[in-house]
Amino acid sequence: MKRSPLSFRLLPLALAALVFISYGVYIPYFGFYGDDWIYIYNAHLLGAGSFRDFVAVDRPFSAWIYTLTTPVFGDTVIWYHLLLLGLRLGSVLLLWWVLCLVWPQNPRQTAWVAMLFAVYPGFLQQPIAVQFILHFTVLNLFFLSLGFMLLSLKYRRWYLPLTLLGAATSLGMFSLEYFVGLEFLRPVLIFLVLSRQAPPQARCWLSALGFWLPYLPSLIAFGVWRVVIFRFPTYQPDMAYDLLSNPAKTLPLLAGRVLGDLKTVIFDAWRQTLTFPAGFETQIHFVVLVLVVFLAALVYLNRLSSTKSTGTEAPKSFWERWLPQAFVMSLLAFLGAGLPFWATSIKVELPFPWDRSMLPFMVGACLLTVVLLELVIQPRIRPVVMAGLLASAVGFHYRNALVYEEEWQNLRTYFSQLVWRAPDLKPGTILVSDEIPLFRFSDNDLTPIVNWIYAPDHHSAQIPYKYFDLSTRMDAALPGLEENLPVEHNYRNHRFSSSTSGVLSIFYRQSGCLYVLGPEDSHFPGLPATIAETLPISHLEQIETGSGVEASLPPAFQGDAPRDWCFYFEKADLARQQQDWMTISNLATQAESLDLTEKNRYELLPFIEGFAHTGEVERFRQYVNLANEDEEIRPALCQRLNHIQTNSVTADVQTIIAEVGCSK
Repeated sequence: MKRSPLSFRLLPLALAALVFISYGVYIPYFGFYGDDWIYIYNAHLLGAGSFRDFVAVDRPFSAWIYTLTTPVFGDTVIWYHLLLLGLRLGSVLLLWWVLCLVWPQNPRQTAWVAMLFAVYPGFLQQPIAVQFILHFTVLNLFFLSLGFMLLSLKYRRWYLPLTLLGAATSLGMFSLEYFVGLEFLRPVLIFLVLSRQAPPQARCWLSALGFWLPYLPSLIAFGVWRVVIFRFPTYQPDMAYDLLSNPAKTLPLLAGRVLGDLKTVIFDAWRQTLTFPAGFETQIHFVVLVLVVFLAALVYLNRLSSTKSTGTEAPKSFWERWLPQAFVMSLLAFLGAGLPFWATSIKVELPFPWDRSMLPFMVGACLLTVVLLELVIQPRIRPVVMAGLLASAVGFHYRNALVYEEEWQNLRTYFSQLVWRAPDLKPGTILVSDEIPLFRFSDNDLTPIVNWIYAPDHHSAQIPYKYFDLSTRMDAALPGLEENLPVEHNYRNHRFSSSTSGVLSIFYRQSGCLYVLGPEDSHFPGLPATIAETLPISHLEQIETGSGVEASLPPAFQGDAPRDWCFYFEKADLARQQQDWMTISNLATQAESLDLTEKNRYELLPFIEGFAHTGEVERFRQYVNLANEDEEIRPALCQRLNHIQTNSVTADVQTIIAEVGCSK
């Protein structure tokens, strides 16, 4: 590097800048997503030493990364994101190092591959920091192993220690199986390096196989362990079985799958970056960001392109050239990456959550992209196209960051409203909802949050609360809709036991308020059938109204969501359950003073009931008339007014009810 031109000496900084502007600048706006909560809550619940049991079901050798990190970082969001950012940058630099060891005479091409790898738009789950610490740690170990292996060929007097280091770091495959197919690149990489040192070719292949031998035992051991001993705890090798039993029928299907996945990882991944975001302000930021990155990249890429190859003599044959070597290597990397996914029929797709399958394909995809640029694009235009790819990918990651930022705020709003409405829950409560209006979370991810909110000092594997998404749990985890049916649901090393008598139904749509519903809410407008069916066994008494306990969100949220109309509605609905009518009146006064208005006329009902009992006739009339303007909630309004009528309320209130036409 000291003898290299300045543009190449600055390449690590350029790669770091690409990684930071693609992922790092957005870290302050991110939180915990998806399985992050399960890992962090397990550390909070049972301590870092429990991860061995936690991961035993699917990746028993992956516990070490979380055993090391969670005691240091605790539940502080930013540290996990910074760690993953460092691991992401490490993978970029290590890949560049490996490519330089293989093709030292082609610094421009290796630099371009590394730059594309830094911003590859097929994988978009970088904000899910805790979960993907494992993936990028193992990827870094794999690149380190390749680097040590290639260094051992260059510095033969250090062959033994470097080989031991290479073999040791290759054991990362036992922690995560994603990159195991890339292990088959080793003999080809060895051959490429040896053929440059000592032709002829035939002897190089024999030598390459010999240098590969130290790495074979770990690969064979992994295969035996994964296929024979541990087997397949989740996804089954259906395609492999079909290929063995009926190859004539399966081979065309497999070929179609391979070609389709090749199109996905090469063309579709980059094509999706060409879409334009919605919203004027977002569009302005997007355009400015893309233009700045494009111009900066173009200047830098032109400097790289003006630097000639460092080789002293031209290649002697076609196969000694970079282009055919890189083309073959990219296809082998693609095929190796796909082996675990095709054997088990796991999807390789761009939409969440399957974009995580893109991780092992990134090497082959970026290498093949540079090969195609070299083949198809004129040399003077290549930097422009390359700068366009980099800029569009950076812009796409900006748009992706906005999605995750919004999702984090939606999650905080969701649970803030739940806490406002239900400040304390009885142990054994099962919160049931229909399709969760959060797109980076499953009910398994929300269960830890519920337990952290309502039992922050609980430290036992027998957890007291459960969250079920009825679209996936009905008839599976939830046995039926009758009272007192036993409910048992274990996830990893966390156990839950209760009964259907602990069910509490909730309904929520984004930009609206959260509703805790009971049998009396059968006329709720537009209620999904799955939730409506649970109302007869939804028990509002699961909410502890006299305990004096006020639950709060886990520290990662850094406080509740801002108090908008929904805060006053949730508190009024809670006060209605407590029959605290004066509190409802006071809440209405506060909301009115802030010019807050309902998001759904249904939210006026607890205030209507409160005014009826406090004798505030004019306010009662005003709120009833407002609610009555919406025909969709009229059945619910009449049901609530008829309930009010059965209680001792003033004659004026009775008259207003009669005027509305809801009298019994």
